[in-house]
Amino acid sequence: MKILNTLSLLSLAVIGSKAMKNISSKELVKDLTIGWSLGNTLDATCFETLDYNKNPIASETCWGNVKTTQELYYKLSDLGFNTFRIPTTWSGHFGNAPDYKINDQWMKRVREIVDYALNTGGYAILNIHHETWNHAFQKNLDSAKKILVAIWKQIAAEFADYDEHLIFEGMNEPRKVGDANEWNGGDYEGWSFVNEMNDLFVKTIRATGGNNALRHLMIPTYAACVMDNAVNNFKFPSGDDKVIVSLHSYSPYNFALNNGAGAISNFYDGSEIDWVMNIINSNFISKGIPVIIGEFGAMNRNNEDDRERWAEYYIKKATSLGIPCVIWDNGYFEGEGERFGLINRSTLQVVYPKLVNGLIKGLGNSIKTRTTVRKTTTTTSQSQPTNDNSCFSVNLGYSCCNGCEVVYTDSDGKWGVENGNWCGIKSSCNSASRNCWSERLGYPCCQSTSSIVYTDNDGKWGVENGNWCE
Repeated sequence: MKILNTLSLLSLAVIGSKAMKNISSKELVKDLTIGWSLGNTLDATCFETLDYNKNPIASETCWGNVKTTQELYYKLSDLGFNTFRIPTTWSGHFGNAPDYKINDQWMKRVREIVDYALNTGGYAILNIHHETWNHAFQKNLDSAKKILVAIWKQIAAEFADYDEHLIFEGMNEPRKVGDANEWNGGDYEGWSFVNEMNDLFVKTIRATGGNNALRHLMIPTYAACVMDNAVNNFKFPSGDDKVIVSLHSYSPYNFALNNGAGAISNFYDGSEIDWVMNIINSNFISKGIPVIIGEFGAMNRNNEDDRERWAEYYIKKATSLGIPCVIWDNGYFEGEGERFGLINRSTLQVVYPKLVNGLIKGLGNSIKTRTTVRKTTTTTSQSQPTNDNSCFSVNLGYSCCNGCEVVYTDSDGKWGVENGNWCGIKSSCNSASRNCWSERLGYPCCQSTSSIVYTDNDGKWGVENGNWCE
């Protein structure tokens, strides 16, 4: 933890104000540390089972995730995340040509969740996701352009007063869906489609004026992939210093994403990650072009120790090049599908704390402390410092934690993260003299966690070191 002694204070901007910093995207990304994606939520689609006209916002939970809350984002912020990607599918929520009017209730709900993210003092990335009208075929181009302009004009108008903490991402993984070239880096047809749509997206946002003239924008390569042919045929706009390349990389593939033959659960070789970072560096970073890896992750295979090592390696490599990364969390923890869940959105329990440890350790001294102002509909309160005289961390320049949740342990002691700051776990959290009702049932008191994972007639239970505790 000593490497974090030089942490700097991140100043907060006023959310939704007219003030917009006129800084380049290359400067902006320096404030982005580690990101989290609200996967399989606003991007969920249930066209066959939902009546979108009857309940325009029901799709948020139709893939099994719970309704998104402000508390979720505060929890993520406390863990150290300061960048929040909000994948959003607009299909089913807009009307017919020529206006393609977005449903008012849907727009309001999207704005609420954007505000949840920004209320933490961090950054939000809003995009269009899982659309079918922008599949990268030439025959779709004319109609796709009309829809893209109409949708983004409305989004830009809705968020016209938001400052640089809100980033727009033009498309998610645009590709030739169902084609032999879908995932292999594309072909001339696909590259041309993506380049034309990216160009139109940038021009559309800029034309809306106001803060959008200075809005930071993300544009993807074909399928947002890092393959040579996709990168080499990508056109980055000239004369606009507020554009960021959007890339996705689930690497190494067999460890991170593959759910079939060849999949592995052990992380022992970082060469594929090295290759990805070298491609990004040689094509973009070395040329002064900023990049955000908007999706990455490694699915659960009951291998949290390996995922912790992977996360630290991946983030350390990316951070050394100045590339912020946004982990994909789809809320799924078990089963045969893509198990990228990280936090239980109902209980706010971090299901894989070691994985979070790896992400934070990978940042090294790049993580920024910040004072977080908690915003609600009625009151605003600021987090207060704890008693600095009751734990080991004070002598190292860190305050004591208010809670007892341990996210990292080193030779100095046990550490937590609160309001984006490292803090020391108080000795009282480790007190063996604490009495609790579970002892009469043969279970110990919880020593380092306050997370509730199960409730029954006896009371509320936590888990430590694989054992139930109270």
